[in-house]
Amino acid sequence: MMRRLQKLLSVVVTAGLLLSGCAAPSAPTGEPAAPAATGGKTKVTIFVGLGTGTDPDQIKAQEELAAKFNSSHESIEVEFLIVPHEQAGERLLAMVAGGNAPQLVGPNGISTVAQFFDSWADVAPFIEAEAFDTSDFYGPAVELNHYPDKTVGLPLGLFPSFIFYNKDMFDAAGIDYPTHDYDDASWNLDKLRDIAMELTLDANGNNAKSPDFDASRIVQWGFDDAWTDARGFLTRFGAPNVGRPTTEDYKTAVVNSEEWVYGLDWLNRAVWVDHFVPDATVQQARDAAGIDPFGSNQVAMFYSHTWFMAEGLVDLPFEYDFAPAPFNQKGQRIARIHADTFTIPKNAQNQEAAWEVLKWLTAPEQIVDVCLIYGCLPARRSVEAEFERRLAERYPNVDLDVIFAAIDYLDNPNHESFVPEWGRINDVLNNNFSAVYLGPIDARAVLDQTNQEVQQILDEYWARQ
Repeated sequence: MMRRLQKLLSVVVTAGLLLSGCAAPSAPTGEPAAPAATGGKTKVTIFVGLGTGTDPDQIKAQEELAAKFNSSHESIEVEFLIVPHEQAGERLLAMVAGGNAPQLVGPNGISTVAQFFDSWADVAPFIEAEAFDTSDFYGPAVELNHYPDKTVGLPLGLFPSFIFYNKDMFDAAGIDYPTHDYDDASWNLDKLRDIAMELTLDANGNNAKSPDFDASRIVQWGFDDAWTDARGFLTRFGAPNVGRPTTEDYKTAVVNSEEWVYGLDWLNRAVWVDHFVPDATVQQARDAAGIDPFGSNQVAMFYSHTWFMAEGLVDLPFEYDFAPAPFNQKGQRIARIHADTFTIPKNAQNQEAAWEVLKWLTAPEQIVDVCLIYGCLPARRSVEAEFERRLAERYPNVDLDVIFAAIDYLDNPNHESFVPEWGRINDVLNNNFSAVYLGPIDARAVLDQTNQEVQQILDEYWARQ
């Protein structure tokens, strides 16, 4: 199953594919106790459906994972509750409201954590009570679970981003492949634009730099980053807020920062002036045919995440490899990242048992197998070699170092991170941002208007507090 994402032209779709406790907060009083499992064991229900995990092969693998846990634990029994994705949000809220919250929910991406932010318990007291060692987790993975007022979970998996490139197209054009060296500062937005224009071809074989190029008959595009949303695209341009559309206190909209205006104008020119990025008509036709940008064999460079690998790199009729995200106009490299975790609802019963299961799922002994189910890169340093070996068996002819090195360049604040009225603000951002694919725009005017709309939402939110 392809990870559910936020495609621009669909405006907003939920994202999510490729993977003895001491004293802790007690559950709220006045709620029914969670049912005991077989043999008097404490039951931990893991709610799956807000993200990935609902495909038949994943369901089977999760059942095997539960059996492994249950056979090795005398006092806790795990059960996965699989809910169809389209029903999952409503079902979870109903369970929480009815006093029957599941003990764990996941795997949850950053955006899912944000959408249901007020529902999650703070696991920091669990970590502190037993001095739980988080040093084996990648630092960025730990950061993504920390918020000003709570820590929402332990790191499970990361989905770094990088460029997937079609080697055959580079070879046919006689162009050197993009560097794989993260220290090579010549690989920047200008270089990407230059190469992408050379790799954009019309029906007569003219590239986008040629005076004979016919922009109405393009058959091959140099670059595509359509499978992200407004915040995801603009995060790379180095605004002080990076991927967050507000100031740190969430009270002031900063959508029209100079960096985001630059980024939207860069994309506007890429589509309508330089013609190396496909417009809405092309994207819609591709989506209608069920073809992804890279698999279409019409895009030389596609920017995406590791979750794309599981389905997108199957039976391709060309050779491919990976390259880093380019340096931006400020000389920075920012590679957006997605991440998965399991969260504990704050009104769930048996939170101590849930914490034990959470530790088990993210432990070195299990985390590789768990991430192979969900398509993520394990968030522990100690299993990097093992996971890279497993990846190499499946992808033997690519530079996997590009994937792991990308972790150090994550967008922070992240482009999926929490803001008040997360859904409403993202809807406004994506509706306005998607205009860039429909026709030439004035980037500053679009973002000035968007900033006003986001500020109104924030003002309404804070007036109610």
